Amino acid sequence: MSYIVLARKWRPQGFDDLVGQETVVTTLKNALSGGKIAHAYLFSGPRGVGKTSSARILAKALNCEQRADSEPCGQCQNCKAITDGYAVDVLEIDGASNNSVEAVRELRETVKYAPSGGKYKIYIIDEVHMLSASAFNALLKTLEEPPPHVVFIFATTEPKKVPATILSRCQHHSFRRVTKGRIKEQLRKITDAEKITIKDAALDMIAKAADGSMRDALTLLDQAYSFSDEISEKELQSLLGLPESEIISGLTENILRGDIAQTLSIIKELTDRGSDLRQMAKELVEQFRNIAVAKITDGAAALLEFTDEEVQHLRDSARDISIEELTLLLTELLRVEAEVRTAANPRYVLELGLLRTSFVKGMTSVEQLLKMIGEPEGQHYVRESSPKTSASRDTQKSSGHSETVSRNSVAEINKPGGAASDKRPVPQPEKKTEPIQQHETDGRSAVINKEEIWQDLLAHLDATDHLLACKLAEAKLVNLTAAEMTISFNGGMSFLADLIKKNAPVIEPLLRKLSGHSIRLKVLSLPQNGVKRDLNTIKEQVAAEPIVQDAMRIFNSSLINVKPLDENANDNDVESRE
Repeated sequence: MSYIVLARKWRPQGFDDLVGQETVVTTLKNALSGGKIAHAYLFSGPRGVGKTSSARILAKALNCEQRADSEPCGQCQNCKAITDGYAVDVLEIDGASNNSVEAVRELRETVKYAPSGGKYKIYIIDEVHMLSASAFNALLKTLEEPPPHVVFIFATTEPKKVPATILSRCQHHSFRRVTKGRIKEQLRKITDAEKITIKDAALDMIAKAADGSMRDALTLLDQAYSFSDEISEKELQSLLGLPESEIISGLTENILRGDIAQTLSIIKELTDRGSDLRQMAKELVEQFRNIAVAKITDGAAALLEFTDEEVQHLRDSARDISIEELTLLLTELLRVEAEVRTAANPRYVLELGLLRTSFVKGMTSVEQLLKMIGEPEGQHYVRESSPKTSASRDTQKSSGHSETVSRNSVAEINKPGGAASDKRPVPQPEKKTEPIQQHETDGRSAVINKEEIWQDLLAHLDATDHLLACKLAEAKLVNLTAAEMTISFNGGMSFLADLIKKNAPVIEPLLRKLSGHSIRLKVLSLPQNGVKRDLNTIKEQVAAEPIVQDAMRIFNSSLINVKPLDENANDNDVESRE
């Protein structure tokens, strides 16, 4: 007798032999026990999970001469005929090769004849979604009102391609992917029965490579058994072209660190060994998906079907990376895997893709960038709608009303090399001893130094928001009174005027704290020595800003044009309050 491959030899012959489809099995068994037989069934699901096998088992159960409850006996003439494929009352049709309307019309002609030996005449149409639109239309009437002795069983991997008019006339059963644990359990049962020597690690690899398909797992086991009588993990990796788990783990660590040099070295080693780079890209995607699940989910062990030690190892790998960075890495790896799958030269595509992943370590989130340019999200102020005297504000404070100011925080941008950007020192203007006369309070007058307040303002602001202090230091102090501070920017730095104006709610409370008076901030944008501003000079100044340089690097962009914020505005006073 010729050799029978494991996938055929161990094909399920009864409902109890189906692996991982308990819901479908229970439904069909109950229908058979209760005599609730539908005239049309649709079995859908991934490849190799038991759809066609279930159709044959159902056909045997319907025509079994000695059926006990719902399970076919497997020994009667009808059961043996269906198992061996020569039953005249069970017709198996390939939808891909018999998809014409003529084939369906021929089928309709045979439907009217009664079964010759069994109770039912059963039509099993595999890959039914391959039928043409005309063929489906020709089948509609027969499918809706078939003779009482006819049962249709359709099988498909793509139920969305089946017309709704067909779906509505069928009892739909969805088959699921078989879990890795159930596949391994079934493989161990088969290897023990066949006396195949194989290690648990190799069974794990086969169950993982099968990707939920029991038939694929048996095919891989058959291939491995043909290669060697004693199957080990190393031999299976060599046979299937799978990268070693240590290599995937090391490559993952290098990607998480952004070490592109070591990553390229590993790819070269895999290429020299003849490993399948397409399979390696797929393994990387799965590894980073597992890391993401382990990082954000408490029940990762059940979701991933991993041990607690394996889940903890994944979490340790992701300890120093944020979920945002991990999401970017996984998104990029999915793109790389799709490109490598169809590439003529997978190595170059993979190297370029992993080079792109190294940039993630140097990226800064949009939220941090907004904070660094003085426009953070969630900044809330409680402020009076109109200017009040210091006396009225003091009255408000005593009655429980106070101003609330949320200040900016300073974030440093990580460079690709891992170093943080250095803070620029805040330019300090020369101290002058030019006093100003304050308004009288409580019948007395006091003298304060406006340059001293200016320097104190820069120092206090630098302690809380270094970047804002740097911008404010570019301004020139024009005048300071007990009611108002006036600053100005020349034409070359006028683009900072609007930024300072937006941050007036942060600066004014500091002025009040330093001077004891409610001082308004007034921002002027002056022409540059009466000469029309040179946009090239402004563009160079903007391009020299560290934040702008980091933004261009992060988004792989360039500076095209710079438009002064006050280009269409009058160069007169620009109030900080609008």
